[in-house]
Formats: sequence, C-alpha cells, structure tokens
Amino acid sequence: MMRPQLEAMAIAFACLLAAICACDGSSLVEPPTTQAPPTLSPAHVRSRLRTNFRASPVSGTTTPPRCEYKELMTNLHDRVGILATLDEDQRHRLEVIDKKLDQLVDSNAARMESLKAQQLNFQQRLDSFEHIQRLSRSTLDELKDLSRVVRAAPQQDAPFPNSSFGNNNDFSVTDRLDALATLLTSTALSVRGVQEDVLKLTQAINRQRRLSHRRVAPNLIGQPGAAPFPAYPRLSPPTSCLQYYLSVQGILKLQLTPESESFYVACDGDWTVILNRSSDEINFERGWLDYKDGFGNLAGDFFIGLNKLHALTSSAIHELRIVFEDFEGHVAYAGYSTFAIGSEKELYPLSLLGPFQADLSPSAGDSLSYHAGAKFSTVDSDNDNCVDCNCAQKHKGAGWFNNCGTSNIMGQYHQQNYAKAGESGVFWDTFQGKDYSLKRVRMMIRPIGEEEARR
Repeated sequence: MMRPQLEAMAIAFACLLAAICACDGSSLVEPPTTQAPPTLSPAHVRSRLRTNFRASPVSGTTTPPRCEYKELMTNLHDRVGILATLDEDQRHRLEVIDKKLDQLVDSNAARMESLKAQQLNFQQRLDSFEHIQRLSRSTLDELKDLSRVVRAAPQQDAPFPNSSFGNNNDFSVTDRLDALATLLTSTALSVRGVQEDVLKLTQAINRQRRLSHRRVAPNLIGQPGAAPFPAYPRLSPPTSCLQYYLSVQGILKLQLTPESESFYVACDGDWTVILNRSSDEINFERGWLDYKDGFGNLAGDFFIGLNKLHALTSSAIHELRIVFEDFEGHVAYAGYSTFAIGSEKELYPLSLLGPFQADLSPSAGDSLSYHAGAKFSTVDSDNDNCVDCNCAQKHKGAGWFNNCGTSNIMGQYHQQNYAKAGESGVFWDTFQGKDYSLKRVRMMIRPIGEEEARR
C-alpha cells in the first residue's frame, strides 16, 4: 500500500475515534471516584457525570479521566508512518535490482554474441590451417618421390635435357633437384596465399550477407543480379585413420557424416587406437559417465569413449587388433575379423565379434570370444550375468563381463608384484594367465571393405 493511502487511513481512524471520545464519554473507562454521599440529588449526579472529562477533579481522591483510544491511535499512526517509509525504501531497492538485472542480461547477451563470433572465426582459421598442412605434406611427399627417382637415374638420363637447367653443364642432378624444389615450394606458397585471400574474401562476403539478409552487393561479385559468390571449396574431412597421412603427430580429426560432430582420434598407421595402457597415470576404475564420454590423453593412456566407439563401428564394418606386452618385453597379438558395439540404450553390448585370427604371430590366444554379446559394466553400473557379484568391482575396472570373464584389459595397473597381481590386474588369460598384470595393452580398430579401402 502506498504511503499516502496509509496515512489517510490512519487519520480517518483517528478522527473517528476522537469523535467517539468527544461525543460519548460515558462509554469510556470510568475513572475511580469516592463513594457518593446519600444526600446527593439526581440533578447533582448528572452534573458530576458531565464533568468527568474536565481538567479539574471534584476532590483530591479522584483520578482525571482519559481516552485510551487517543493513545492507541497515536501509536497506530506512528507505526503506519514507519511502515509507509519502509514500503517506499523497499520499492526503491526493488527498482534498483530490476535495473541491475536488465543490465546484466544485456551484458551477457552481448558477451555470448562475441564468443560465438570468436568461435566461428577460430574454427575457420583451424580448417584453413589443416588444409594448408595437408597440401604441404602432399607436396613434400611428391618432392621426396621425385628426388629418389632422379637420383637413382644415370647422370646422362637427366629428366630435363631441353630445359634451361640442361643447357648449363655445370649443374649437377642434385643442383637441378634443389632448384626444382625451390621453384615448387615457392609456387605452393603463392597458391596457398591466393587461397587464403579467397577464403578471407568469402568469409567477409558471407558475414555481410548474414548481417544484411539480402544479396551481396553487385560490385563485390559482378554484374547486378549475378549469383552469390561461390563458397570456398574444401576437402572432405577424413572418416577413419585410413587417411592417416593427414594426421599430425598421429592425431587426426574425424567427421563420420556431414551432420555429426567431429572428434579427434589417435592413429597407429591406418589403425584407430581406442584404448592405450602403458602406465598407472590414468585410473581406469571409473563410473559409467566417464566410460561413455572417454577419458585420458590421446598422446598417452586413454579410452576413446563408448559413444565414439559406437559411432565408429556403426559407420562401417571394422576389425579388431589388440597388442600386448609383458614386463619381460614379450609382445603378442590378438585379432578378430569383425568388431562392433551397440548403443547406450542397449547398454553398449559387444554385439559383433568375428572369428579369432589365429594366423597372427606371435599369437596371444583368444580370451575375448567368451565375452561376445555381453553388456558393458562399470563399478556403478552392474550389467554382467553374475547374480551375486559385481564383476567390475571385483576386477577394479570395467568391460564386457560375462560372469565374469577371461580377460580384464581395463583393470588396475600394477607396476609392483605384477606377476602375482591377481584378477584385479590387466590380464589376458591366454597370454601369461590371470594372475599376471601386463605392461602394455593397445586396442585398435580398422574399417574393412572395398569402399573404405578406396577412400
């Protein structure tokens, strides 16, 4: 309630009660009086009642009359005034808070727009850098091949007999190759510079188009009414490590479909590494969410994540290769002709595991076929077939357990007492047994089929 209204109500109540006090004094609290003498007449009594609210008492033993409503209304008026003051102060504070909230919302919106623009610019620069790296690597490979071919040829069979290099007998084959390499490198740099300029111009035009929501100005493209500037041609992103030659230090960015999100993987030749263990720096005794999204360092120990593994194995038929090494330096291999896992809705089962490839040498034996069809289990998500136990907790890791299993690749890493680590260690039953915890394990997959091979 507004302050003027509160004050008006207080004044109205005060006036009403004051009128009651003035007009009907007999209804108020009667002051104490002395006992009336028996000789008083009725007229004298009425005169005494009319003087109850006068200032002077009749005798020294009487108490002056008072109206308690006046005191109550005074207190009420004071309290109403305080409430009105507090109401105004509270309203002012609320208005200040509203203004600050509006300013904060506007500031956050502006910051989000700025971050989006910076992210887009960074992504475009990253794509351009990757494209330049691929071109540079391809050019260097061609120069290396050309150098090997020419240096293997006799001196008299130089590849440029009619060129300007061939007219100078002082030039050796090595000098000609160096000159050719310099010319090719200079040409590649010039082409790259032109491509970058075209890309920048395209980005500026697209940015202007988004801002104006209409066609690009004719003087930027050509004649009025001409088609918009064509988009800068870009190479298709790789979909597997079969394009490992595009990787940088073994790390490659994949995009399985044009609509899917891209992600980075570690490549070992044309194999995509999905798990690597070589030390105890990364703890593999983790929960469901960690195994779903993946964890670790692609340049060290890691697990790629069940979501990415499902996306990879559902995009093409893959084969599986596992490499083992014990602490004595013995290396062994296990391979399976096909491999795939299901979705999270199905609890990521080991839905496809082909025949064991016994021709790999030295062979580690088959300790995974027993797990075929099993759902994935972690310490906080028990999906094994053991009724009275949790295999993930028993083996201190995770995996496709089947009451419980013959292997524990994601178990606890042991650097001490590895020969007697027990079933909680990283073991492969057909290679050193269940009690021996291995030194290194690497799981890799590779797409198979003519279509992927051509790509």
